[in-house]
Amino acid sequence: MRSRSFIALYVAVFVATMGISMVSPLLPVYARELGASGVWLGLTFSVFAIVQTFFGPFAGRLSDRYGRKPFIVAGLLIYLVSALGYLTAANFYQVIAFRAFSGLGTSLIFSVARAYVGDMTPRGQEGRWLGVFATADIIGFGTGPLVAGIFREFIGFRSVFVAMAVMMALSAVILLFWLPRHSPQEVIRRAERKLHGAPLTVSFATALQDRLVLAVTTHQGLISLSFGASLSFLALRLEDGLGTGPLLIGIAFATQDITGGLAQPIFGRMADKYSRRALVAIGLTVNAALLACIGIIPSYWLMVVVLMSMGAAGAISQVASGAIQVVAGRRVGMGTVLGIGSAANGAGIVIGSVVSGLIVDSQGIAAAFFFGGAMMAAGVPVFLFLTRGLVTKEVDAPPPITAEGVMEPTAGSYTGAAP
Repeated sequence: MRSRSFIALYVAVFVATMGISMVSPLLPVYARELGASGVWLGLTFSVFAIVQTFFGPFAGRLSDRYGRKPFIVAGLLIYLVSALGYLTAANFYQVIAFRAFSGLGTSLIFSVARAYVGDMTPRGQEGRWLGVFATADIIGFGTGPLVAGIFREFIGFRSVFVAMAVMMALSAVILLFWLPRHSPQEVIRRAERKLHGAPLTVSFATALQDRLVLAVTTHQGLISLSFGASLSFLALRLEDGLGTGPLLIGIAFATQDITGGLAQPIFGRMADKYSRRALVAIGLTVNAALLACIGIIPSYWLMVVVLMSMGAAGAISQVASGAIQVVAGRRVGMGTVLGIGSAANGAGIVIGSVVSGLIVDSQGIAAAFFFGGAMMAAGVPVFLFLTRGLVTKEVDAPPPITAEGVMEPTAGSYTGAAP
């Protein structure tokens, strides 16, 4: 993990995530100042996820063929253009258009960057590497709103967009000079596939026929659906239900992100040592119960404790699932698997937010959290069923490659039947 490539990706993703999270919470406010209301305000949040759903898989698959670096740098430059677009927008339609454009940037940056890290990760250490790398995303996301508040308070609203543009430019420069086009491991993979006459990429249908790919994709979609359905109403629950002020609301959100970020490396090592299937199931079950409780919690500080616990429980399932995702990526293409996961993430956010809006209108805010918890709990038996009998850890030589480009598991390639 001390390699130049890993450090460059970590710094770039941290800076990019911080820049994105600086702007995202402000866009509905900015769009409202430009005349947006109703569904248009909702689109300032969800339109990027819609774009991500459609473009994520293609970005990942193309990166398997042409390399990761060009796509990550292009995504950063797209966000730079979006930031300047926000700065010069004359109406809220333009704000929404640039928000949609930034969804393409999201598709190019995050899943492809994780695929690059997956390429570098030694077999059997997937949890450790992804656990450390995840802190860049989580801590960057948690610190962005704080930085935005400082800029907005002392310089002005539009300075936040300028800061975001500068951060994206800085990240792009870091990767241009520090990141090789392919990791050494990816160069070897390409040579092996060429030697066996196997293609560099497989179709999405072929990838999803692999139960391991289908399991981690389903897990990611249900997680996003659950949080999209519930956490978009968390601020309202805190403010209207518990009478919480803006500062304490910000603290509540930050505690979950910080706890999850700090826990990722710890649980990453556990994911390399213990059963990943069990860790995913435990994390999902605990998180589902805590999420449902948000709708009935009577006090602010108890809410903070629950959110911190959710951050830790979420880290358990996410890092274990991410480690399994890398194993699946080695079989059918790292970028392809991460891209499909990106699409599942975007679809889950969109579907969850729409369904929960309907539920809240008819049943109240508490029902959104019950729904989110129920959907997450439903994912436990689905995940365990899809991964039954499958191996989720690799420690020895990679399995052989078929003519279709898929790696076939062999007994000598893995740690056991279904760890």
